[in-house]
Amino acid sequence: MTTHWSFPKRGDWATHDAKWRGNWSPYIPRNIILRYSQEGDLVLDQFAGGGTTLVEAKLLNRDIIGIDINDVALERCCEKTAFDYEPAKGKVYINKGDARHLDSIPDDSIDLICTHPPYADIIKYSDGIDGDLSQLKVKDFLEQMKPVAEESYRVLKKGSFVLFSWAIPVRRDV
Repeated sequence: MTTHWSFPKRGDWATHDAKWRGNWSPYIPRNIILRYSQEGDLVLDQFAGGGTTLVEAKLLNRDIIGIDINDVALERCCEKTAFDYEPAKGKVYINKGDARHLDSIPDDSIDLICTHPPYADIIKYSDGIDGDLSQLKVKDFLEQMKPVAEESYRVLKKGSFVLFSWAIPVRRDV
């Protein structure tokens, strides 16, 4: 196992592109999904954003629940996952919701959480959507990630994995 991954390019297969600001390279969710789940498993991305993780889960024959608070993100996710490719059998479920309140997901039901939360106080993903964590200053963002972690723990099956990948600007006032 390594903590350093290097990829030759950003990744532009399937429906991937870099048009959603701050989205991650598809190599990252692809490698996490391959390493920490099996075909047919249920994956969760509660910050679905540009849909990168949803596309990779579908391609790798995992079912995935994609949740986002932003309607624009949800529309993009629907567009990005609306492709037919014979080997891709993963089902994609896209829902509007708040990552701090995953009420529609039962306890111990998720095999892998692979998500890329917004960048605190760097990239704003909406213009005032109530509950949009990208609007928060770093200290408040970190405080609001506590209920996200609690909900993640609740829905994740015992012995399963969660991966959060995000950047926090280092500031002396945090």
